[in-house]
Amino acid sequence: MSTRNEPEEPVIARDATYHRAPDGLRDRVLASIAQEEQGRSRESQWWRWGGIAASFAIASLLTWNGVLLTVGPRGEDRLAAEVTTAHIRSLMTDSHLNDVVSSDRHTVKPWFQGKLDFAPTVVDLADSGYTLAGGRLDYLDGRPVAALTYRHRLHVINVFEWPAAGERAPEASSRQGYSLVRWRHAGLEYWAVSDGASSDVMELARLLRE
Repeated sequence: MSTRNEPEEPVIARDATYHRAPDGLRDRVLASIAQEEQGRSRESQWWRWGGIAASFAIASLLTWNGVLLTVGPRGEDRLAAEVTTAHIRSLMTDSHLNDVVSSDRHTVKPWFQGKLDFAPTVVDLADSGYTLAGGRLDYLDGRPVAALTYRHRLHVINVFEWPAAGERAPEASSRQGYSLVRWRHAGLEYWAVSDGASSDVMELARLLRE
């Protein structure tokens, strides 16, 4: 017999009718949960692999752009900077300018034998106002190169040579106040640089091509 102070049992709990769940209901619920989790996992994997693929695509694009910059105008600008620096360095002292000092091409050309994997073009053009002064080894574009020096009036002209395929007409440019001319001929790449007039350097390029 209950007293007034005892809490009464909730009506819904007292009067509710209980039924046993079907045996397959639990399995169906668990299967539905597993299917939902599997779908979420696939979606997560899709986003993960999609992100990785996008990353590879971006990296490939950046790499290709880097290659284009290397072989394009920026690559030529880098090489022009190297040529200019090598010219300036050669003028710092007389010992930097020539390893072999001679105006005789038959003395200068044989000096390079065994020091390079190609035979540089060595021509004395004193009759045209460009006197051969000598030559030396230098390092440009990631390889050893031949450097021939010519004197024209009061100016020194460095002519750098190394193997390269194809032909290219002389192209004049300037950098840091120096005149540069670049061309390709007979399997060699040429860069001529001087603090003299661009027209004088271009004339030397024309004579060397002939």
